[in-house]
Amino acid sequence: FAVALRTYMVKLVLLALDSSTLANPMPSVDSKDHRSRRSRRDGDSQVSNVSPLRVSGSPFSMKTVGIGVLVVCLICSWQFILLTRHVDQPEPHGTIGQNAVNEAMWRYIGVHEANLSSMAYQQRDIAHVLGELGEELKRQHKELRLVEEQMHVQGNGRGADDFSAQLQLEDKRLAHLQRSINQIAQQTSASILPAQQRWERDLEKERPRPPPVPERPGERPPPQVDGISGNFPKEWLERFSHEELMASAEEAEKWREGAKKTVLHAWNGYKQKAWGEDELKPTSGQKGRTWAKCGLQILDALSTIYLMGLTEQFDEATKWVEESLQFDYVGMVSFFEITIRALGGLASAHSLSGREIFLTKAKELADKMMPAFDRETGFPATQVNLQTGQGAKGWYAGTVLSEAGTVQLEFRYISQQTGDPKYAEMADKSMRSIIRASGGRGLVPWGLSRQGAPRAINQHITFGAMGDSYYEYLLKMYLQTDSTEPEWKEAWERAMREMMQRLVLKTQGGLTYVAEEQSGQVKHKMDHLACFVGGMLVYGARQLPASQVDKAWEPAAAGITETCYQMYHRQPSHLAPECVTLVPNGAEGNDMTIWQNAAHYLLRPEAAEAIFYMFYYTGDPKYRRMAGEIYEAIEQHTRTTYGYSAVRDVRQANPQMRDEMETFFLAETMKYLYLTFLPNPREVLDLNEFVFTTEAHPLRVFRKGGQAVPSNLRGNR
Repeated sequence: FAVALRTYMVKLVLLALDSSTLANPMPSVDSKDHRSRRSRRDGDSQVSNVSPLRVSGSPFSMKTVGIGVLVVCLICSWQFILLTRHVDQPEPHGTIGQNAVNEAMWRYIGVHEANLSSMAYQQRDIAHVLGELGEELKRQHKELRLVEEQMHVQGNGRGADDFSAQLQLEDKRLAHLQRSINQIAQQTSASILPAQQRWERDLEKERPRPPPVPERPGERPPPQVDGISGNFPKEWLERFSHEELMASAEEAEKWREGAKKTVLHAWNGYKQKAWGEDELKPTSGQKGRTWAKCGLQILDALSTIYLMGLTEQFDEATKWVEESLQFDYVGMVSFFEITIRALGGLASAHSLSGREIFLTKAKELADKMMPAFDRETGFPATQVNLQTGQGAKGWYAGTVLSEAGTVQLEFRYISQQTGDPKYAEMADKSMRSIIRASGGRGLVPWGLSRQGAPRAINQHITFGAMGDSYYEYLLKMYLQTDSTEPEWKEAWERAMREMMQRLVLKTQGGLTYVAEEQSGQVKHKMDHLACFVGGMLVYGARQLPASQVDKAWEPAAAGITETCYQMYHRQPSHLAPECVTLVPNGAEGNDMTIWQNAAHYLLRPEAAEAIFYMFYYTGDPKYRRMAGEIYEAIEQHTRTTYGYSAVRDVRQANPQMRDEMETFFLAETMKYLYLTFLPNPREVLDLNEFVFTTEAHPLRVFRKGGQAVPSNLRGNR
């Protein structure tokens, strides 16, 4: 109704302006003969037939036109108020879900947008009318001045005086009308149109945007390495000659080929004795522990056999996933372990190979796990039932830092590839709750509350068990999304500043290590798990822009990596214990002992991880030799009939085996060692394009616009 009424009023105003009399409403003086166009007797000073100013032949006076313009503007304002305040109620069945927007609501808003667009066009018509009125009033003033001048020239009779007074009165009326029109024009341009523009801008901000088009990798065969190409990164050649790098690559060839044989030996033993089971006991050939009855060893090894170019094994694993993989285990499973091993393994296999079956199964698993996220904090339950989605607490009454802060990369990948944001939203909420619990500090105790507002409930800070991968994921979340979400990097930088100030220490013998802190007291204990810090620091130092890098990071990374190598080198078996105690005042060779007899070796990957990162960025041959020594010790002391076993005591020259082979041995340890033995690992896996999860599963960097950030802005050194 308002639109129709407004349109009608505008047309009336335009009709009035088009009338011929409005174009010439006043008597004018001919510039040639100075005679009135109405009548003037020979020399007669009397002016006859004078009438008030009006529009002859038209029912509209100037006053009427002005009122019409004002009414149009009032109608426009009234309609705008109605549009901005009106919200139609959705149909009863149109409930708004967590991540959905009611379609009816946005259909109505679309109608409002159309009305607003119509208003904009008609406001321009009004502005045009006002402009013409203004020009016409200027002409009227000019006519009045000319007539008044003629009256003074041609006589001063009483009739002339009366007419002059009438002219002055009309002049005042025209001036008043001119001011009114100017005010209306200013209000129209300064209020209605900018308001409409603000409405459109705000509406654009609130409009639900479709998810970015997922980057779906096409299918790619496993990479094949045939000999030494001799192509080395520029950074390597700045420190070492081509001949030195070639010699190092040739030395590593035996280890590279050996690493592939190691993986094949364990794979074939598992296939022979425990195919489809979660674990293999490598000495007895029996099936190992049951995690979720989902062929966990297959899922965790997918990315390793792909990167090693083991096409036959990758194809048979793909076939098993297509035909046999089910997530229907009756019982509770570890949310954290299933995320990093199974979900991460499937996601990485998809990211590397592009085979859709892996994404399909990863989404299926993620959907079964989603109900176990707490809707308030985002913290995942310690355990989850994959049939019901029910969560449950585990051995610890609260939330463990590393468990709440090490699911993000995997769940975000599912959102990135499916276009459904719910997976990333819940995982990110968990990370934000941790940051909120930190109270603005960088280092966070590993025990967090499960109920109520997120808060720390113990005072134990560690980069080992229960704390480690939270810090790793802060940096990697930032890099996973192409450096577009700075909140994660800022939290990581705070943590690194505090870690460098409080926990990174050095013995008199020269060993750099990462200590722990209990109730404010430094504990000179370092888990093998904490060796990842060496890789994390050099990764941050090389991937972040140089202006954001602390120059102490890379030297600390090199020192920590050396200490982790010494954990192996100083033991008679050349295998590392689970934990060590550092002696701050100890001299070289006497500054490290095994912590509380934790002398077992579980085939852990963290030292190999740090060595890989240091080699990847520096090309220093010493890191290859470190990796080679560790690999040879693994082959010598852990190989069994069907695989590779953890050992009981690394202090023995020939340690006893435990008949256990964790799935991360193939997923992480052997992957990092193999990549270090490659002539140039960047030819197989580019860390500008992929981010490793904590289980060493590469996930492709997600670029929302499909465009890469220039390497000089990402670091890429």
